Amino acid sequence: MTVTSPPVVLAKKPRERTSPRPEETLVGHTASALACFTKMFGRAHAPTRLAQLWLAFFRVPKVLWPAFWRNGPLAVALHDVGKANSGFQGMLLRGKPQVLWHDHLGAMLLGWDEIGRWFGSLPEIDGDLVRSVVAAHHLRSAFETFGERLDADRDAFEPIWPGILDVLEVAARTVDAAPPTFDLRDGFWSLGGPRGFDCTPLRKATKDMLRKLRRALGRDENRARLLWAVRSAVILADSAGSGLVREGHDIAEWLDEAFSPRLVLDGAYIEREVIEPRVREIKEKKGSFQWSGFQVAADDLPARALLLAPCGSGKTLAAWRWIRAQLDRRPASRVLFLYPTRATATEGFRDYVSWAPEADARLLTGTAAYELEGMFENPADPRSGKNFTDEDRLFALAFWHRRIFSATVDQFFGFLQHVYKSTCLLPLLADSVVVIDEVHSFDRSLFSALKGFLQTFDVPVLCMTATLPANRRAELVGACGLTPFPAEAQDFPDLAAKAKMPRYRTKRIDRDDAPMIVQEALDQGKRVLWVVNTVSRCQQLALTHRALCYHSRYRLRDRKKRHREVVDAFQAGSGPVLAVTTQVCEMSLDLDAHVLVSEDAPVTSLIQRMGRCNRHAEPGAGSLGEVFLYEPEDWNPYSPEDLAGTAEFVAAVDGRCVSQEELEELLERHGPKGVQPDTYTAFLLSGPWAVSGEERLRDARDHSVPSILRGDLPEYFDLKRSGEPVDGLVVPAPRRLVRPDTRLGRLYQVAPSENYDPQYGLLDSPQVVIE
Repeated sequence: MTVTSPPVVLAKKPRERTSPRPEETLVGHTASALACFTKMFGRAHAPTRLAQLWLAFFRVPKVLWPAFWRNGPLAVALHDVGKANSGFQGMLLRGKPQVLWHDHLGAMLLGWDEIGRWFGSLPEIDGDLVRSVVAAHHLRSAFETFGERLDADRDAFEPIWPGILDVLEVAARTVDAAPPTFDLRDGFWSLGGPRGFDCTPLRKATKDMLRKLRRALGRDENRARLLWAVRSAVILADSAGSGLVREGHDIAEWLDEAFSPRLVLDGAYIEREVIEPRVREIKEKKGSFQWSGFQVAADDLPARALLLAPCGSGKTLAAWRWIRAQLDRRPASRVLFLYPTRATATEGFRDYVSWAPEADARLLTGTAAYELEGMFENPADPRSGKNFTDEDRLFALAFWHRRIFSATVDQFFGFLQHVYKSTCLLPLLADSVVVIDEVHSFDRSLFSALKGFLQTFDVPVLCMTATLPANRRAELVGACGLTPFPAEAQDFPDLAAKAKMPRYRTKRIDRDDAPMIVQEALDQGKRVLWVVNTVSRCQQLALTHRALCYHSRYRLRDRKKRHREVVDAFQAGSGPVLAVTTQVCEMSLDLDAHVLVSEDAPVTSLIQRMGRCNRHAEPGAGSLGEVFLYEPEDWNPYSPEDLAGTAEFVAAVDGRCVSQEELEELLERHGPKGVQPDTYTAFLLSGPWAVSGEERLRDARDHSVPSILRGDLPEYFDLKRSGEPVDGLVVPAPRRLVRPDTRLGRLYQVAPSENYDPQYGLLDSPQVVIE
């Protein structure tokens, strides 16, 4: 039996089955993607500004521009040729499963018989590179699973040769070549089945080609970089060609606006729109403002630098001065502030980025739309009423018109593990000035990715932190080429004075004495921060002492409230306050405690916790924060490797008044030693293969899973039906507490509502909370 080809070969599911729109057809979508590629990257004789930055970002030599131009458009023209088969068309029209992925079939077709001979004869084309891009443009191409059947009940499909020929003719025109001519062969192709042409040997030959290409790329760095640049560009063209047309945007007009020279930033813009408003706000709050010496000196830093300065010294304003100077030297269209957590990115947006014009500023995290709700409710705030959100249906493309971002590192660096959304943000990253904050907190995988990025791609980067172990500093300076700043704290008397002044009085205590010490401090009207290492202990202490509670195991809607509640209580200025928190306080809470009580933790974590105490002390004021450290009842969630040097560090500070400078010296002496082995970074190491999320950007220490409380399920489904965000209902829950629910798919689990309290979060067991 021969499957009758449909009158039109489709690329997208049609809104009207009987009359598909041109952009829903295979030829129409291919034309849209080609139009996007050309608009973004220009012509052979006239590369766009983005094209020049693109090659510079990937460090592709300029002499390879002709190779990029020849191979890129050809790969775009051919990227969906595999959709011309009965299995894919049946999936679009009747919802039937495909026999194999169309991108894998496309790479196989380009190596088959007459098509392969024609393809191999095209002049100035790297055929293996183009085939690898076709195979991997959906980021699901792995050696182990390439070309495998997707449906256990079906092993045969029929190529739709008229559609294939149409695409090959488009491809031929793209490279000014004659299209192939060959006899069409009706009938089925199968994956080892009993009927039709057995394409199993073709699959094996394609896998062998890709395996050999990977070895060849390892010997030819420029060819590997060209592959990265072409593959990423094809993904962008495909995404834009789909999304823009689907949403009714004119391709040329929309892309002209996204990459207009008018978007290029200079130092005057940063001074006027960001620095001056922030300085005015500081003056209104504190009555005065004075630039410090090291902040002024940030103007003269090079394009790659490492800024190390104590908590409360004004690193962020120094970073904005560096950004201003960089833009005057090398104009860029985007400024990216990247943070390790959603909470720190949100605070960065609130304090700095949101001062920029509404059309330019964006918060980019996994829950940004929800975080922005009510952020500037005060009508007196000049940012009140501004809209900092974008069109969700355009996915990452919605951000292409924006210029200043506060984002999590994952949003822009996810491409290093082939995350599709992050890949679609590469045009912004390639034309940016980047600040990466709190680099001390990066786990091994994220730090390894950071090093790979710094060593491989070309963009101005300033890394910042208050503390950094000597081994990591050596890697960022030695292996990655960052210039340390300040080279010596003594170079800047104001910074040196802050580093040298006694800041903390530290004492080792017995665990059982902690409650008494906390109560005595509260009786004296002091602000107390009590930090423990597990959510369970945080909840129990907060319940026992009727304290403010803050950790990670809340619904997002409640975590926002708890966050603001804790920060506002500590910033109120008078009266006793007690907050019990977990490690989340180390970066996300901008507060200043009189007293810190903490369980032992890794050295870097202890120093960060101490940074929440006596945070805004000034030289000569004579104030000392009181720090009490004790050994926890167990060491979860830390490993022995994490805790190396902790006992020696605690012994060294016990009973002493210590400065930030002394803490840095002790960190160097007792902190992590040696260079940690790099983790696998897929984008840099997988060659022609590409599987989205095949490796995590961060270490896989997930003891919790995103969940919905059972009692919230009706609201969850109502929000889904109305197209509203469900982020506010999501709670990270321990795996032992959750159960699957088929209605939620694989994205969320169900957590028990009886264990949940809005003040204390998700508890290990149901408890009655007495108000």
